[in-house]
Amino acid sequence: MNEGRKGNRLQKERSPYLLQHANNPVDWYPWGEEAFEAARSQDRPIFLSIGYSSCHWCHVMERESFEDPEVAELMNRSFVNIKVDREERPDVDSLYMKVCQMMTGGGGWPLTIIMTPDRVPFWAGTYLPRLSRQGMTGMMEMIPAMNKAWNENREEIKDVSVNVLEMLDSIDREPAEGDVTQLPDMAMNKMLEDFEPHYGGFDGERKFPSPHKLLFLLRYWRERKDQKALDMATFTLDHILMGGIRDHVGGGFHRYSTDPRWHVPHFEKMLYDQALMLMALSEAYATTAKEEYRQAAEELLDYVEERLISPEGGFYSSEDADAAGEEGSYYVWTYAELSALMTKEDLALFKDLYDVWDSGNYRDDFTRMRSGKNVLHMTSLIPAFAKKKGQDPEALTRWDVQLRKGLKEARSKRPAPSRDDKILADWNGLMIVALCSAHRYLGSDRAVSMARRALSFVEENMVVDGNLQHSWYSDAAIIPAFLDDHAFLTWAHLEMYYLMHEPKELERALDLVEMTLGLFVDRETGGFFLSREDDKLLIRVKDLYDGAMPSGNSVTYYVLAQLAALFDDVRVVEALEGVERHFLSELRTFPAAHAMFVNGVLMKSESRTLELFGGATLPITGYNPHLLTILAEHMEGGTARNEPGYRLCTRGKCLPETSDPSEILRMLQ
Repeated sequence: MNEGRKGNRLQKERSPYLLQHANNPVDWYPWGEEAFEAARSQDRPIFLSIGYSSCHWCHVMERESFEDPEVAELMNRSFVNIKVDREERPDVDSLYMKVCQMMTGGGGWPLTIIMTPDRVPFWAGTYLPRLSRQGMTGMMEMIPAMNKAWNENREEIKDVSVNVLEMLDSIDREPAEGDVTQLPDMAMNKMLEDFEPHYGGFDGERKFPSPHKLLFLLRYWRERKDQKALDMATFTLDHILMGGIRDHVGGGFHRYSTDPRWHVPHFEKMLYDQALMLMALSEAYATTAKEEYRQAAEELLDYVEERLISPEGGFYSSEDADAAGEEGSYYVWTYAELSALMTKEDLALFKDLYDVWDSGNYRDDFTRMRSGKNVLHMTSLIPAFAKKKGQDPEALTRWDVQLRKGLKEARSKRPAPSRDDKILADWNGLMIVALCSAHRYLGSDRAVSMARRALSFVEENMVVDGNLQHSWYSDAAIIPAFLDDHAFLTWAHLEMYYLMHEPKELERALDLVEMTLGLFVDRETGGFFLSREDDKLLIRVKDLYDGAMPSGNSVTYYVLAQLAALFDDVRVVEALEGVERHFLSELRTFPAAHAMFVNGVLMKSESRTLELFGGATLPITGYNPHLLTILAEHMEGGTARNEPGYRLCTRGKCLPETSDPSEILRMLQ
């Protein structure tokens, strides 16, 4: 599309998203001092555009504006233009997303910020069309207006910038003293209020799977025996499994649904969603033994193995929403396509099971007309459907699997979505945790094998001179790690230790915690910064909100709660209490918005330590997510012994030692 161009300053970048924009006629800079110095020397504002490679609306804005010579000429004359991959620079994204939300009341990607050469924003928005339409300001109108304001109304821009800085200053929270043990009950009560009773979930018009909320409900049920918690979790999970948000043909899950029924998804598939859904499915199976959860988990593992694992064992970041320039085209089916692949008898039954319409079962987003395409979503899970049809559930399951296998083979001939094949330390850590969960609760040997390979890849390829790096792409690890990288990788090493009891895993987890306390802790007011002190941002952000992914502070709190149960370390306890003090007011106000943090509170209050002596093997313990198993010789002052035995400890008290595994199971009950 830009033949003859030599490209812009993104040509040598290592982000697949930035490389997608390397031949735009826009003179893009990567985030860095070169761009800021150019803005200062030319006395121009900065146009900051933040997105990611699998984002549909990022592609739309690129096609409409960033590839348009007229728009690009205006941008190049008026601004210094910076492109940022939000996945590569979560610190930049987190800061400017907060600004957008404060200035406009909303946010999303692509994120658009206009700011001074000193990086202070004075205008914020998200997707902008080329020309104004449907109440949205267009690039062709916005750019001249910003240019005029910069040249003629600099004082007004200065006033806005001052207000933005004051708003950012106000982000710093007032520490509060108090007890966090009531937070699980508060979160449960809020989820009861917010629960959507028709299709499950806790959102309105759009629905995110939010698996960490489901994990909280499952764990709350385990500790409080509250049936409503289990019912909400399984009802939601059932409807997610039925919905179009699940890829029924290829396995795995899309990012979110655009409707309350989980029917029509935004079609990008993110590694972190696969990890969190695998955890939720594994733990839900442990509580219910429901075969549909195991099946969905195994199909998710198939998808990750086929599409998201690198030859070296690390996990790629995502797959695009678009294929051949059209969102979702890889995943949807016309009635004619399905007819050509099935017998009339099979098609009749398949139509009833997957709600297939001759005219297509969903409408175009813009025209609201029938699209002619079908998103596969189930009218009920197989056992209920079999009962309604008077058929054998096992036979119907085999029929369904075989039919979907044929669809997968046919779909493989279509142009596939592009893949973002950078490898991120934090997302890989989360996937490793999920794979350990699949091994523990589903007995999946391939899961633990995948986890070990991925952990080896990160440690061997993404640690440079002893320092963890955030991103790996094209044989190079770049960008010093953020809080989330340390938190998720620590969690991964701990989970691997609980499975294998290899001392190197525990030692590496403790090393990472040591680095976390040195690099990110706020010793004055508590909590952990997302970025390092030497990162040149307006402020160092401390996030707690558990959005599509759990926050770094929540996961750090979760792993520190485990280490506090295993070891007597005053610094760990002080860090835990610092996080609690710093965020307590926010937690009390919005407990359900911090589900992963509340999982950490449950871990802190409900954890049980099982010490193994003399080569004793870990008994099958059922669903005990707060059980921490450790070899006695790996504890402080512990020594190896010859006689096998077990000792269960909780809240600082230890029960009598036993050599009988069944006695441990009785104690755990």
